[in-house]
Amino acid sequence: MPQMLGRKQMSTDEACLYLNVWTPNLGSRDRLPVMVWIHGGGNVEGSQEWPPLGPTLATHGVVVVTINYRLGILGFLSHGALTAESPNRASGNYGLLDQMAALKWVQRNIDRFGGDPNRVTVFGASSGSLDICDLMASPLADGLFQRAIMQSGVCVDSVVPLLTGTEASGAQFAADLGLGNGPDVLTKLRALPADDLVRQAAKEKDLDLNPVVDGWVLRQQPATIFAQGQQVKVPVIVGSNADEVSIFASPLVEGRSYRPKTVGEYRQWLSREFHNDADKVFAAYPARNDAEVPIAFRAMDTDYEFGFGANLLAHEVASHGERAYLYMFTKVGAGEFTELGAFHSEESMFLSGKYWTSWVRSPGDAQLSNTIIGYWTEFARSGKPSDPRLQPWPRYQPNAPMAQELGLQVKQIPVPHAASMGVFEEILKSQLQPGGTQ
Repeated sequence: MPQMLGRKQMSTDEACLYLNVWTPNLGSRDRLPVMVWIHGGGNVEGSQEWPPLGPTLATHGVVVVTINYRLGILGFLSHGALTAESPNRASGNYGLLDQMAALKWVQRNIDRFGGDPNRVTVFGASSGSLDICDLMASPLADGLFQRAIMQSGVCVDSVVPLLTGTEASGAQFAADLGLGNGPDVLTKLRALPADDLVRQAAKEKDLDLNPVVDGWVLRQQPATIFAQGQQVKVPVIVGSNADEVSIFASPLVEGRSYRPKTVGEYRQWLSREFHNDADKVFAAYPARNDAEVPIAFRAMDTDYEFGFGANLLAHEVASHGERAYLYMFTKVGAGEFTELGAFHSEESMFLSGKYWTSWVRSPGDAQLSNTIIGYWTEFARSGKPSDPRLQPWPRYQPNAPMAQELGLQVKQIPVPHAASMGVFEEILKSQLQPGGTQ
């Protein structure tokens, strides 16, 4: 992502709670739709500058707000002592509360920048998208936005940790720092430089720094909230990319994640992840020999992490009477990007018009960029991604699920791997049952 800004890495600072506004509409009585960007980065890194969306989108008749929020140990640490001092008996989720505070600022102030506080669209990618899903699951965010766009990340496809478990990992973190967990543990933690906390947290493999069911911000499992139709009721665009996980095993990004190379290794990976359900997942995404493993694994892991959740969220939103629009991004790059397919966050380049410095331009890039920008900004305007200049994008129908392909072709297609993804829904339902792995 820093490549989109011509940098190798981003700087960090504890004093991060800023937002930027781009507007083409100062001084006018007319009010334009507002788009509020929530950046990704696993809730441990990232910046409102990832990618630089404001300068591009503001030229398309919207007011753009990009925000920072607390990340990692400073944004999502749960600890029993923090819970005890809270009037809401909760800890963690500070990053989500920052996002809500920014949205409240937008409600109070955006009209001064020519924006309409009654037409606010939150949009984000990766963990920013997942956070938007959590905002929809939180009653505290009701009324803060009127539409949502989620790019490659949702909260309905897995079980969110409970506060008791994350408090335990927070206590272990304090113990690993040599601070103990006595009555003065918060004083000791707060006395440490923020950079030291961040560095130490990066070394803790078992420290969970993600949104948590705390009984206040998230009062129950988001998957349950959406299944019951109790989420914030707004129209959504939601989708994923055809080869999401390929980039995580690529030398183009820092670090490379493990990939099985043989059928045996593939089965072992499935056993570690899915335990007694491993054989079901293998049957849904089979590999007959070692040569088929890379393709099978990429399809399985992409659906498991991204595709299944996007389809499930569209289905549940639509099933409870709200408009949902599902997409599948399929654009394959040229040169060294070809083998990656349509990788995680690639669509953000087309949305911003700012590409990785190593990106190889190809025919059709500009047209696809204009198409995505057109869909997103028209959705912000009307709640529907429809415009006479664009290919029709029908709303999602639960009884006949289709997705809008965004790639060399822009058209309706059957939801990819819909039958195979049923295994993940079966596993999720078992986890949400009493006695499951909540």
